[in-house]
Amino acid sequence: MPPVDAQRRESEELWRGPGAVVALAVVILVLVLAVDVLGGYRIRLGGIMLALPALAAVFTGPRAVAVIAAVMMPAYVVTLAENHRLTLADAPVAIATAVVISAAAVGAASVRERRARQLAQSRRVTAQTQQTLLRPLPPRLGPMEISSSYLASDAESTIGGDLYACAMVDGRPRVIVGDVQGKGLATLEVVLFVLNAFRRAARQGVALHDLPGFLDDAVRRELTLAWDLAQESGDVTQEPEMGRRIQESFVTAVVVEVVGEGDEVRLVNCGHPTPLLLHAGTARELPAPKPSLPIGLLGLDTTPVHVESHRMEPGDTLLLYTDGLAEARDGSGEFYPLAERVGHWADQSPKTLLDTIQTDLRRHALLDDDVAMVTLRRCATRQAE
Repeated sequence: MPPVDAQRRESEELWRGPGAVVALAVVILVLVLAVDVLGGYRIRLGGIMLALPALAAVFTGPRAVAVIAAVMMPAYVVTLAENHRLTLADAPVAIATAVVISAAAVGAASVRERRARQLAQSRRVTAQTQQTLLRPLPPRLGPMEISSSYLASDAESTIGGDLYACAMVDGRPRVIVGDVQGKGLATLEVVLFVLNAFRRAARQGVALHDLPGFLDDAVRRELTLAWDLAQESGDVTQEPEMGRRIQESFVTAVVVEVVGEGDEVRLVNCGHPTPLLLHAGTARELPAPKPSLPIGLLGLDTTPVHVESHRMEPGDTLLLYTDGLAEARDGSGEFYPLAERVGHWADQSPKTLLDTIQTDLRRHALLDDDVAMVTLRRCATRQAE
């Protein structure tokens, strides 16, 4: 959506919300005032009016709260008079209390609205950053139709660590989907390290079984270089953080390489969620009997990286995703039934499949984590290059 349209929609929503709150507050004021006046001296409900600006500050902005306070003040004075409290002894304290509460409510609403706008701006910047960093994959790569999507978390405004990319290696399509541990700008830096190393490995023709070690060395080298620069600059405040990142940063990832006309896919899984192979209305997991450690932790294991091979029939689709998809929960705590759902959509095109999953996932639950997805579908026939 263009920025102007987005700003207009936000403005309209801001006005619709305050209008409803002000109308409701006026109705409550009228009811309280009527009960207080008609109830006689023994019924004193005027004090309830003082709560209205404070409550409104939770739901609306400072202007609407100020309007409610302005309407409330004369009504409150009327209740003071009806209850014989409009005297030199009681009135100054009562009115001063109402003014202080109203002013505090306006101030609180102003702070809340400013924070809401900052959060909205942060979300826009996050989305734009992700779109710049994770460019959509091409619709076709060799014998495969491809589609990609990125869903930002509903609960966070910080930049997530989900990533994906593709490349051609000696005429073979190669795709990576990964997830960097953590969130924020530090995580974004590691995402850049991984993506740059993945593309550099493709240019150098690094074999699939050597790729995890190549990425591991590249990430470690870049983090160590950043730490050395922090030490040389004398920025001692960054040294503990950099040291912790070097020790703790890791990336779960799955890399898929397509062989021949797409009849065979080879994959390496480094601690990542299991891909799904969609075939004839079913969804089958492709678990790795010998999964590798995540990138960044490969130095802890001397076992060689194991490459799995699987066949794909014409029209089959391979779904790669991050853990935000499989771990999404509904209000009752039930996980999103990914394999059960996607099997019914196996015949859909890659883009339509991702759109369907996104719609269904949004209906299932709010997202507590970002979600990245990539689909690869073997074309029924090889198109002319």
